[in-house]
Amino acid sequence: MSTTEDVIADIVTGSNIEGKRDLLNPWDPDTPTTLLDAANELCRGYMRGERDNYHLLGDHHGEWLRLLDDERKLVLNCHRDGLKTTVVLCYLALRLEYDSGFRVIWAMNNKGMTKKKTDLEFNRVVERNPWLTNLQEDERVADTIELKDFPNGSTLTATWLDGGVDGDRAHLLVLDDLVKARGDGDPEDVREWIEGTATPMVKDGGRTVMIGTRKRQNDQYQHYRGLPAYSVAEFPAILEYWADGNATADDLDERRPPEEYYTEVDDPWHEDRSVHVLWPDARGPEWLREKRDEMADFRFWREYCLAFIGASGNLIDADAVNKDVTQGGCSIRSRDPPRKYRAGEGEAIVVTHDPANSPTGDDAAFTVWLRRRGGERVLLDARSEPGLSPSQVKSQLIDYDRRYDPAVVGIESNGIQGYIVEDAIEFDSQLAAKVTGLDTGSQKHSWENGIPRLRRLVGNGMVQFYRDHSATEDFITAMESLELDDGRLQGHTPDLVASWYIAEKILRRFDGRDGAGDNGDDSAISYL
Repeated sequence: MSTTEDVIADIVTGSNIEGKRDLLNPWDPDTPTTLLDAANELCRGYMRGERDNYHLLGDHHGEWLRLLDDERKLVLNCHRDGLKTTVVLCYLALRLEYDSGFRVIWAMNNKGMTKKKTDLEFNRVVERNPWLTNLQEDERVADTIELKDFPNGSTLTATWLDGGVDGDRAHLLVLDDLVKARGDGDPEDVREWIEGTATPMVKDGGRTVMIGTRKRQNDQYQHYRGLPAYSVAEFPAILEYWADGNATADDLDERRPPEEYYTEVDDPWHEDRSVHVLWPDARGPEWLREKRDEMADFRFWREYCLAFIGASGNLIDADAVNKDVTQGGCSIRSRDPPRKYRAGEGEAIVVTHDPANSPTGDDAAFTVWLRRRGGERVLLDARSEPGLSPSQVKSQLIDYDRRYDPAVVGIESNGIQGYIVEDAIEFDSQLAAKVTGLDTGSQKHSWENGIPRLRRLVGNGMVQFYRDHSATEDFITAMESLELDDGRLQGHTPDLVASWYIAEKILRRFDGRDGAGDNGDDSAISYL
């Protein structure tokens, strides 16, 4: 145990709050405490009120703290479940406690996330660490979700995407997980908010940090790390898979994660091979293997390795997907899909749902498809999330019904999933008349009626996508991950693609092609 930890331990056993506060100031040259020491003590205090297992922060977390403290403009990409929020919380608490007059703006994706982090979690950290004497709730000059004003003159202003930013200009702006998997809106609108509302509220000489997990190849992180003013730091969970997924990048060497923070371990998927992981004590090979088992591969590589390896299958022609619809391709550019739409003459809308088999296994997936008069399929919306409750499924289906008034709501009914169809029929009287269950297992690999049919639709420009729409980009990534070997699909079929397959079985009825063997006369959709 280091000298610092010895002294901290002595103070913790007594009641010398001021002594502990003085000792833990990482900016005081007369104390041996580092930012990582102080953050670990904050975490120790916080975890005394939790039931979960606790691991000391790793050396790489110390590097994140250093980057937060040093870089004027920074894009910091970290893997999922890597304690990004914990590190941000610790840094902000320490700055606000020790740096009188320091002003922070903490911006997130939505108001719910803002309330959870800046109000609930921040207050818990402060309450469980009474040595943060300036930050305690009963000492605050102002205390709301949007503004916390402390007696030493430091302030924490919280906001969210499209929210306002009031008050004096800040010394530090943290854009924390501003990019989510869905629902961000048009990328240009997001950048307009960042550059037109958020960053102008930073003082001259102040600092701006974007921190989060990669979601799409063309996300906001990709944009900002391409600007010369921003430094870039990436910390994937597994170094080798990050390198594989970014091998063709022009700036690969500049972005390469610092190898000194990685530890060699056995590759959890290949015998007699090793990989280097970032945090073996808490996020080691067995933990990573379990996480990969819980989701589609492309999502694991993206969320945990900051790599877009999944979109490398051999079934779908990516060039055809990316070609503009005006040239016979699949991409609709510079437009968002309509949030509300009613089918016109000769058109039809279908909503489909592929249920999750378990809260920790497959994702629950939804897709909304418009069939135009010419037979083209247009993706209007998509959603894929783990562990949705029955009430959340109900809410999503009713929301889609009100926004799109679909002709059919198709739900996979294989095996025990049939009960979801029965529940859906009871959800809502208007929805009940539209719900039908479909067994998707019989011809999944068929070129005529199965998932491989998607290749022909893409090649003929018969399936179309509004690009730069986050939910659509997720579907495209899932679609492009499909692997075909000896005429059969390989590996786990992404849940979004399974949801499309349900829709396609219905849409073929609208096309006037029953798909022999697909559904008999007693099928719930035979009337179409």
